[in-house]
Amino acid sequence: MLECLAYPGKGLGGQEIEESSWSGFQWEEKKMVTHYPLLIEASKREEEAQLIEETMVQDSQRLRTLASGLSPAYLRFGGTKTDFMLFDPKKESTFEESSYWESQNNPDSCNLGPIPHEVKQQLQLEWPIQEVRLLKEQHEKKYNICTFTKSTVDMLYSFAQCSGLDLIFGINALLRKRNLQWDSSNAKLFLDYCTSKKYNMSWELGNEPNSFRKKSGIYIEGSQLGKDFIKLHSLLKTYDLNAKLFGPDISQLRKTSGELLRSFLNVGGGVIDAVTWHHYYLNGRNATKEDFLNPNVLDSFIFSAQKVFQVVDETRPGKKVWLGETSSAFGGGAPKLSDTYAAGFMWLDKLGLSAKMGIEVVMRQVFFGAGSYHLVDKNFNPLPDYWLSLVFKQLVGTKVLTASVKSPDNKKLRLYLHCTNNKNPKYKEGDLTLYALNLHEDTKYLQLPPHLNDKRVEKYIFQPSEYQNLLSQSVKLNGHILKMVDDKTLPELIGKPLCLGCTLTLPPLSYGFFVIRNAKVAACI
Repeated sequence: MLECLAYPGKGLGGQEIEESSWSGFQWEEKKMVTHYPLLIEASKREEEAQLIEETMVQDSQRLRTLASGLSPAYLRFGGTKTDFMLFDPKKESTFEESSYWESQNNPDSCNLGPIPHEVKQQLQLEWPIQEVRLLKEQHEKKYNICTFTKSTVDMLYSFAQCSGLDLIFGINALLRKRNLQWDSSNAKLFLDYCTSKKYNMSWELGNEPNSFRKKSGIYIEGSQLGKDFIKLHSLLKTYDLNAKLFGPDISQLRKTSGELLRSFLNVGGGVIDAVTWHHYYLNGRNATKEDFLNPNVLDSFIFSAQKVFQVVDETRPGKKVWLGETSSAFGGGAPKLSDTYAAGFMWLDKLGLSAKMGIEVVMRQVFFGAGSYHLVDKNFNPLPDYWLSLVFKQLVGTKVLTASVKSPDNKKLRLYLHCTNNKNPKYKEGDLTLYALNLHEDTKYLQLPPHLNDKRVEKYIFQPSEYQNLLSQSVKLNGHILKMVDDKTLPELIGKPLCLGCTLTLPPLSYGFFVIRNAKVAACI
C-alpha cells in the first residue's frame, strides 16, 4: 500500500496553499478487477416514432461518426416500448422508408447517400410531435401497441454495424397465453427474418418486469419469467444462434422487485449471460441542480448495487452483473439538467463506482432519442456527457486499481484509478489514469506518492464553456471548447502536460483525468 499524507506546499505559481486544500491519495497495485469494457454506450428507446428516429439516424453521417467514437460498444434497442411492439413481416415499408432505400445505390454498403430532402424535411417536422407523445405515454403509463417492419430492423442493424456497435434487441415479453405463459410466436417470426439476413445480435426479453402490472395490468411472477427466458434460450438454439441473452432488466431493488429477481434467477438464471438491472438517481420531474452535486445522492448508487449483488451472490454466485439501463433521472431525464455539464458528476462517478464494484458493462440511456438524458441532441450535436464518455473511452483501461482520498471531506472529492487504456496509441502499458470529481466550490490539489513525482503527467480537465455555468450544454477540455471538426471527424483530444513534481489541480466544481506516464505499474503490464 502506497499513500501520501496531506501537508501544505506551493502551487504552480509558487503561492502558498492552505493545508485544507491538500489531499493525498493511496493506491494498491495488487487489488485489481478486470472489466470488458468499462463503458458501454447504449442507446435507443423504442418508440412509436421509430421510423422517424431510425431513418434520421441511418441518414446522418454525423451521428454515425459520433457513435463510432464510442466503439466498441453495445447499441441497445430496449425499453418500456418494446413490450408494446410487434414485428410485422408482411407490412409494407412506409413511403419514407421506401424513398430512402430507393435513393441508395447499394443499401448493404456503409457508404450510404443522403436521405431525399423532402422526406428528411417531413420527418424533422414530425419528430417534435412524436417526442411529446412518447413522453406523455411514459408519464401516464398508457402505451399504444405499434408495429415495426423489416425495413426498420434493416436500418437499425446497418447503423449498428457501420458504427462498430453490437446490437442488443429487446423482445416483447407481454405477449401472453391464457395461462400467462409467454407467447413466442411473434418472436419466431422475427428470428426467422433475422436468420434469413444472417444478422448477428444479442437479445433481451422484456423491460422492467416488476412494473408490468402498472403498465399493462398483468403480473408475471419471477419464476414464470425464468421459464420464459428458458423458452427463448431454447428457441435461439433451434436457429443455431450462438447469441447472448441478458436479463431480466429489473429496476432498482425494493422488496417486491427483489423477490422477483430472486425467483427469476433461481429458475432461469442459468440461461442468461449477465444479470441486468436499471438505475436512476432521481425523478426527472422534481430533480434540482443541488441533487446533481450532492455526494449523498451519488453514494445512493452504492446501496442500490449492493442489493443486486447480494441477491445474485445468493442465487447465481459468479454470474456477471450489468447495468442494463441507466442515467441521471427517470421519466425522460431532468429538463435543463440531464443534458448539461452538471450531469457529468453523476455520470463519471457512476462509471467509477461501477468499475470498483465489479459491474462490467454500463449502458447509458440514451444515445439519441426523446427526453433530456441523451448524449446527442436533436440536431446531432454532442452534449457534455458525450464528450465525457469519449474521453473516458480513450483514457480509461479495464484494469481497476484502488484509490482513496485523504481529505477531511472525501465524499466531495471523489477519486478513481485505473490502468490507462492500452489501446490508446499515445500511451503504453504500465501507465495510470486517475480521474476525479471536485464537488467543492474551491480548488483542490492532489499530490502523487513520492515515487511518482518524477513521472510525466498529462491532464484532461472538463469545465463548462461559459464560466461557472453548470447548466451549459457545451464544455471545455483544458480550456478549449469541444466541437466536431466536420460531420466525419471528431476533434483530437489533447492532454496538457504538467511540470515534473507539480500538484494535480482540480478547479471548483470540475471533473477530469490525469494520465501518469511511464508509471510502470506491474498490474498494468
